[in-house]
This record gives sequence, C-alpha cells and structure tokens, in this order.
Amino acid sequence: MVFDDIVKALTESGCKVTQDWYEVYERPGRPAFAKELLYSCNEFWGKVHVRKEGDVYIQVISKDVFNWKDRVAELRLSNHIEDAAGGLMWLYVTNQEKLKEDLQFLSKYVQGLKQGKKS
Repeated sequence: MVFDDIVKALTESGCKVTQDWYEVYERPGRPAFAKELLYSCNEFWGKVHVRKEGDVYIQVISKDVFNWKDRVAELRLSNHIEDAAGGLMWLYVTNQEKLKEDLQFLSKYVQGLKQGKKS
C-alpha cells in the first residue's frame, strides 16, 4: 500500500490526518526504518506506521475508557490484531483493500459501545 492510498483510506472512513508523514529512527544517527503519520477519528485516534520493508501497522487508541483486549473476539476485522491492551490496539495490515472497511467498523463499534453505556 502506498502512502497516498493509506491517507485516502483514512479520509474516506471519516478520519483526519493530524500530522503528515515523518521519518522514524531506531536511534539518533541511524537511518530511518519507518515512516509514520498521526490521525484522528471521532471515536479513536492513533498513528500509521509503515516500515521500509513495506509492513503497515495501525495504532488505535480509544477515546472512551475500555479495554480492547476484552473485545477482540467481537471485532470482525479483515486485518490482523497484533496486540491489544487497555485502550490501545495495534493492527497489522494484511489486507490493504479492506483497511477503509476496518476503520469504519471500528468507528461504528466504539459508537455502539458509547450508546450502550448511556442507556
């Protein structure tokens, strides 16, 4: 997935890019090993991490207080959940064409959780 495609998937799913692509270094003085951008959606925010080898990871941080780890079985995502703990989850993008759908699902899922708490 190229960088423009990631931005397109984010914006088409209702998210905003809050900081454009910047290089990430393992240590000062070393060459960059990845690029990241920051994004925000109505219900969550995070960053997109693209390694030089092409691996893409999406960090999802919920704005509402709940533990993603307790919800993993309920999530119907096309991409792989790499890690989930507290309000933080990492997705490893295995199906780039489904990224937009996954982001839309997560937004609706978190909205549903918030509505359930209010009733």
